[in-house]
Formats: sequence, C-alpha cells, structure tokens
Amino acid sequence: MTKVLWPTVGILVLSLVAAAVSAASGLRFWWAFAIVAVATLINGFVATLEDDLPGGFNNPDGTQTPKYAVVTGWALRIIGATLLLLCVAALSLFFWG
Repeated sequence: MTKVLWPTVGILVLSLVAAAVSAASGLRFWWAFAIVAVATLINGFVATLEDDLPGGFNNPDGTQTPKYAVVTGWALRIIGATLLLLCVAALSLFFWG
C-alpha cells in the first residue's frame, strides 16, 4: 500500500503546485507541471549534493566525499570561470570595442 501511496501523494502535491503556478501566471497546466517537476528534481539533487560535500549532513568530517560531488564541484568552478571570462570580454567590447 505504501509503495503506491507516497508516489501518488507526491504527484498530487506537484499537480496542486502546478495548478497554483498555472493560475497565477497564465501558463498552460502541463508547462507549469513540467517546470514544477524539473525544479523539484533539481532541488533534490542540490540538497543531496550539499549533504554529501565535506561538512554536510552525510559527510561531516570530509573524509568520504563521493566522486560525483568532486566532479560537480570542478564542473561548477569551470562554468563559473567561463562565465566570468565571457562577462569581462563583453564588458571590454562594450567599453573599448
């Protein structure tokens, strides 16, 4: 019974939030449902990642950091550095180009 109950409750909550977003913003329901579902999945991944990082709930002393957390950290650093370089290039083209 509980194998069916909790996923059903989760989908019901997602549907209610999507209906509220749809009513407030004027989006079609299925677009709002897709946005809410993807946002929930991303939020779950970020929460798990934060708990697995050194000092987090699952890794308080920092000795058992999973490989995906290290790879994600480096990927975010590379993306941040790339965005910083693109912003500097755009500003330099704006002022001196």
